[in-house]
Amino acid sequence: MRKTKNIRLQILLLLLIPLTVKAQIDEVHISLTQAIDSAILHNESLKQATYSARIAKENSRGADAVFMPQVGLSYTGYFTNNPLNAFGFKLQQQSVEATDFDPARLNNPGFNKDFVGQIEVTQPIFNLDAIYQRSAARNYSQMQEWSKRRQEEFLLFQVKKAYLEIQLSYKNKEVLASALKTADAFVTRAEDMYEHGLIQKADLLEAKVFQNKMQTDYQTALSNIMNASDQLGFLMGKKPGLMYHVDAVQFDEARIQPLSVNLRSDVAAYEAGLSAATNQLRSDKMSLIPRINAFGNYQFNDVKPFRFNSDSYFAGIRLSWKIFSGTQDWHKIKASKLEQQKMISRLNETKSQAEVEYQKTRRQLTDLTFEVEQAESMVKQAEEALFIQTDRYSQGLSTTPDLLRIQTQLAQSGLMREMVHFKKNLTIAYLAFLTSTNE
Repeated sequence: MRKTKNIRLQILLLLLIPLTVKAQIDEVHISLTQAIDSAILHNESLKQATYSARIAKENSRGADAVFMPQVGLSYTGYFTNNPLNAFGFKLQQQSVEATDFDPARLNNPGFNKDFVGQIEVTQPIFNLDAIYQRSAARNYSQMQEWSKRRQEEFLLFQVKKAYLEIQLSYKNKEVLASALKTADAFVTRAEDMYEHGLIQKADLLEAKVFQNKMQTDYQTALSNIMNASDQLGFLMGKKPGLMYHVDAVQFDEARIQPLSVNLRSDVAAYEAGLSAATNQLRSDKMSLIPRINAFGNYQFNDVKPFRFNSDSYFAGIRLSWKIFSGTQDWHKIKASKLEQQKMISRLNETKSQAEVEYQKTRRQLTDLTFEVEQAESMVKQAEEALFIQTDRYSQGLSTTPDLLRIQTQLAQSGLMREMVHFKKNLTIAYLAFLTSTNE
């Protein structure tokens, strides 16, 4: 019977081993530089911006066809009993004979066939609308390149933010771990004092309530570390589930450059977009003037397929002018002009918003610098107050609620200090993003 129980116990342990292994969380140390490099290589949003830039560049290169000849090759078989076409076949095949002018044969040629191999060439000579269209395509390609750069700068800010959030979560964990340790010690002491009749049961229960709250807050801090780690992993193109350990990071405000709006990549993108809209408008206007193109073909005709006994060429220069196409062209020009005005408005808005955001963030940084000093002072005061209150409590000169209140204030002050440091670091990182500073 005992042997059967041991076997069952071993089986149960074997079944629990996979669950224990699965519950383990992989922990990885990562530096900020490594996180940024990984995000640049694997971030999906940045990949999409890169694809958009490459697509625009290929379209820009395709627009160079405005200067290049277009060549086509074809092979066609014709079959007819139409008198005119039948006689034309013989002319193209260079096989006309005197008997072919017999009226009866001309009127009833019977079944005729012609196999034509042809090379066609078209050479643009003067197409102003296509030239401006090519310029618009190049401007659009530049716009996508600048947009990609701005996307990369924003990704850099996002990685810094996620990295700082992990750092904050670990700092909060340390603060709450210290508070929990203090709470555990106080509960132990309160139980001893209750047993000796020095405090009432209500005081002991209040101490245990405070202990439970610290335990809950500590567990929340652990979850916040995983949440922040998952966010950083997402930015780096990694799967969730890794717990990252990070270095202590402190950004330097002195390295932030002053704002130069015209040097920002998003402003450069809108300027390129405005140039694209301007050239598109010019292209639409130039479509109303004549075009000049050269064309030519060289062909082989034969009564049998894949024989090339008769050859000829045909070439010329065409001047074409689209005089009227309803109101389509005029409405297209108006739409392009509105698009140009829209880009002007967007560019002006971006510049103004950049100035507002920069000044606002600078003021926030000044306020946060003051808040950091205040938070550090509050923590020191709370620590001193706890020391005094603990001594008074041991002498019976202070109540349990008073001591718990001071302990709560110390924990809150510590969390507030870490949050203020986080906000200051994050604000400096945001300033680097606003000014396109590689801090």
